[in-house]
Amino acid sequence: MADSFKQIETPQWMLELFKSIDELDTSEDSGFRIFDDNVALQFGTRTAHGIEDVKKFFVQLDEPFITQHFVDVVYQYGNAYFMQGKASLRKKGDPPEKSVLGAPLFNLLWFNDVGKVIRYVVDFPPEAAAAAGI
Repeated sequence: MADSFKQIETPQWMLELFKSIDELDTSEDSGFRIFDDNVALQFGTRTAHGIEDVKKFFVQLDEPFITQHFVDVVYQYGNAYFMQGKASLRKKGDPPEKSVLGAPLFNLLWFNDVGKVIRYVVDFPPEAAAAAGI
């Protein structure tokens, strides 16, 4: 049967990954466990290679912020997943009205044959990146 691009329910592993990013939880049993040891991350114009560098990247990026990811829709094509959603970012110490909404936010995750993400691409509007200072 040929692969087709289909809308699916948000997978639990994806919700766990975003929760771990929001909470900066990089422990062994966090949502980061979905990544292969050799994962390649392309985040806007930035890159990171390998699970430990990807974890460090997210901690460094999000540590100054309170973040919350929201999933609007997820599609699957074979072992690739595409998420369109948004993220709310607010610098720690700022009032809630200073939140910046990065929308649309796109995530593309490719799985290898052993069920781990080997490539992760994240992109968002340039104005959201500029407003958040990233």
